Amino acid sequence: MKANITDSLGVLVSNRAWKGISKNKPHYRLEKLAEANKEDYFKMFFFSINKVNIDKQVITGYYFDFKNNLWKQGTFPYPEVLYRRGGATKKFKDNYRTFIDQCKKKKTFFLNPSSLGNWDIYNYFSNLKPLKPYLLETVLYEGPEDLFYMMNKHQTIYLKGVTGRKGQNVVRVELLSNNHYQCKYYDYTQQKIYTMNYEQLDDVIPFLDKFYKGKGFMVQEAIDLLELNNRRIDLRAELQRDITKGIQVGGISARVSQENSPITIHSDAIPLDDLFKWIKLSSKEKLKIKKRIESFLCTVYKETEDKYGEFGEIGIDFGLTKDLEIKFIECNSQSAKVSLLKAYGEKTLMQSMQNILSYAKGSLLETRSEEDVRDLEADNGNKVSNSREEKVTQKKNKNKRELCKKPSTKIIQKKIKYKRPTRQENTFSTTQVWFVSAGRS
Repeated sequence: MKANITDSLGVLVSNRAWKGISKNKPHYRLEKLAEANKEDYFKMFFFSINKVNIDKQVITGYYFDFKNNLWKQGTFPYPEVLYRRGGATKKFKDNYRTFIDQCKKKKTFFLNPSSLGNWDIYNYFSNLKPLKPYLLETVLYEGPEDLFYMMNKHQTIYLKGVTGRKGQNVVRVELLSNNHYQCKYYDYTQQKIYTMNYEQLDDVIPFLDKFYKGKGFMVQEAIDLLELNNRRIDLRAELQRDITKGIQVGGISARVSQENSPITIHSDAIPLDDLFKWIKLSSKEKLKIKKRIESFLCTVYKETEDKYGEFGEIGIDFGLTKDLEIKFIECNSQSAKVSLLKAYGEKTLMQSMQNILSYAKGSLLETRSEEDVRDLEADNGNKVSNSREEKVTQKKNKNKRELCKKPSTKIIQKKIKYKRPTRQENTFSTTQVWFVSAGRS
């Protein structure tokens, strides 16, 4: 079965993002995603969960008309490929679950097959030997004794919602020099940092009860992060699978927090190499730590997939301590790529968008090629001749070659999984991942 422009890709967005599109004022990154599809990867449309008719199994969505340069509304069947860029409000949670179940029954291909909750990931990783060196001590909060234990042991801790994005539901608790306790959090809605001081740790409990409103959260030791002028630094790596199913790094951004902020959300971002210049690492030291980062990122990606299934992309947050040790923070299956844009620019962002579409098209073709093999096996009583198998393989390889002809920039170099590639201009690689030299375009 040949893949063509009739293949549909549905982009699930938040209701807020949907309203923006309906007013012809889409979010910048959604606009860029539509633009990346100009090369006719898919019949792409954008929708929110409240626009899904789960009884008739049809969707009201918007698509971009390049000929007339405007957004148009249409009605669509369920897509062949689903790309989740937003979720559902509490009111539509049941509809969302039903929709996902219906898509699975229709064998829809999921670019990001699962959300990656903070506690679920940390609890899972804690049982994996390769990842233990990168983990922080973390417990699920069940009562005040958990807070007391962690504070007595670490003096500075972070409280994080078991789910959540964009730095929401994060509180930093620190023992001060006067033996008082300071709580600090960032209000995403108000875009403001709030600080409260308490004489005793017992006094913190009512604040936490009010802050989390009965929702689950975990207690985690703080990382002794690199700092610059009282601004904490952590890192976001954007990883994707390419058409060959190899893992590639589209960029590693160092996020520099607002002064004295407990988190790095709404921060400045710079390429990893620029960070290394700031801390004055030698060339030998830079190469060594990049190898360690590469190994860490590949391990996190693959172990995540072992539990949740194959992902087209994952954003991985991690920190470097003042001793340059790597510490895992969290994974994100719906990375907004804010830091990637800030650190590497629009060209790299567009390449990232094109990569995910190429991967989706290639995966769809591969699935269909496998279905062709199964059909041939059924036609021949599970005994397919070598010549017919060869034809299917040739067809599959031809489809991949055609996709590789899609225009691309030089920002991200392709590679084949498990093969050590040769050095290319503006890049280097050590085992399985391409790194891109900072500031090149």
